[in-house]
Amino acid sequence: MSEQRQSGDGPTLERLETGITGFDAITGGGVPTRRTLLVTGAPGTGKTTFGNQLAFAHAARGGQVIVVTLLTETHDVLLENLQGFRFFDAGLVGDRVHYLSLLTPLMEGGLDATIDVLRREVRQANATLLVVDGTAIADDFASSTFDLRRFAQRLESQSSFLGCTTVLLTSTGARDSDPLWAHVNGVVLLTNRLVGSRHTRMLELVKLRGAGYANGAHEFVIRENGITVFPRLESLAGRHRRAQRSTHGLGTGVVGLDAMLGGGLMPVSTTLVMGTPGAGKTILGLSFLMEGAARGERGLLASFHETVDDLATTAEGIALDLRRHIESGLIQVLWNPPLELSVDDWAWQILTAMEEHKPARVFLDAITDVQRIITEPQRMPMFVTALVNELRNRHATTLMSAEIDDYTNDQLVVPVPAASAIMDNSVLLRHVEVQGELRRLAAVPKVRQSVSDPSIREMKITDHGMIVTRPFSATSGLLTGRGGPASAEAEGEAP
Repeated sequence: MSEQRQSGDGPTLERLETGITGFDAITGGGVPTRRTLLVTGAPGTGKTTFGNQLAFAHAARGGQVIVVTLLTETHDVLLENLQGFRFFDAGLVGDRVHYLSLLTPLMEGGLDATIDVLRREVRQANATLLVVDGTAIADDFASSTFDLRRFAQRLESQSSFLGCTTVLLTSTGARDSDPLWAHVNGVVLLTNRLVGSRHTRMLELVKLRGAGYANGAHEFVIRENGITVFPRLESLAGRHRRAQRSTHGLGTGVVGLDAMLGGGLMPVSTTLVMGTPGAGKTILGLSFLMEGAARGERGLLASFHETVDDLATTAEGIALDLRRHIESGLIQVLWNPPLELSVDDWAWQILTAMEEHKPARVFLDAITDVQRIITEPQRMPMFVTALVNELRNRHATTLMSAEIDDYTNDQLVVPVPAASAIMDNSVLLRHVEVQGELRRLAAVPKVRQSVSDPSIREMKITDHGMIVTRPFSATSGLLTGRGGPASAEAEGEAP
């Protein structure tokens, strides 16, 4: 029902686990017991779902719960609506989850009478959780702001005295004007805002006395499992960055590129692979994973566009049997279409898969898709930093691809400027026009703790894989996609 949580060297604080996926991670283990939590938000933001999901989770662990309704939908309608959620258990209704309407006592006796009835019902049921839905109506029965504050203060005191955690669900107003906010132990704010043409639900833990918590807004969804919260990645992950071994030699699967990188990749490093569409980014990522698989190393591929079958077919085109390693479980693929997806949901899927699969190599294809779907673009630098640090903390060597949209441009623009600084290495793959012929190039703009090959070399994709060959010589403008003679002479042969 609840458990003891230790916070540093301070006193032990008893917590009530909510059963709401992701929420307990934000609170550091659940909400403090025997105190009052206010859950507020506009109609339709998920308050009733929050309260009932918490109620059934607590009852399933053996607790006794009273769900009180004031001026809300009738209990038969409420229970009918709840049947669509997996957390709902009809067998618990009337046994461990008790529904009670207090509209009549409120109308006849006001706030004081309501407090008295709540105290009696909690005692009789020996309840350890009380959920009050429709608390906003209390404002209509308060003769003054003082009466409303006193009502909230009495609920808080009663929760402590009776050993019962109280959750108030309300649609009252802003944090700077609502008198209830100051007199409860914790406040959860739910919102549902329109971002472009997409509705995005956000949960903010405004305060939680006596406990640390992840601040800021966190995206959540309401599905058949109920509410699932996706903690903002940078609020919980990637705070520290694991030290690397300053040795190279981890192969990418492309011998010529390994030579350009100064002997290969540094273990537990992160490399940004930039390139135009079709330049070979995915093929390089597959070669990287297959090189590890040949050595018995587990791999993880997170893709936005190509499904498992598409990736296996692509690999077969360059003589790589990716399908065999996927079927054996050595390489795992996570596929998400880049549509209405929470970037935090995506990131936590990756980290969960890493906990279960424990890959030594990770390929994310592509970080520019994350940049396109993130609802708050200003988060991108912190999000990428947290993700890169967390991948390193989990001992993974990672390749992240990034799409360059323009086949030609007078300037080479890094697709994700926020990502380039945190990366250990960067590789550029792109198409270039040379004397009326479309060719591919490979360059290594950055390698940490090693000396790289500064030349821009030609790269070819054959039915036996990717091959890096000779440098382009006597040619300028290659990085812009247009290659021309550096002098009056035509392009010469490299030695």
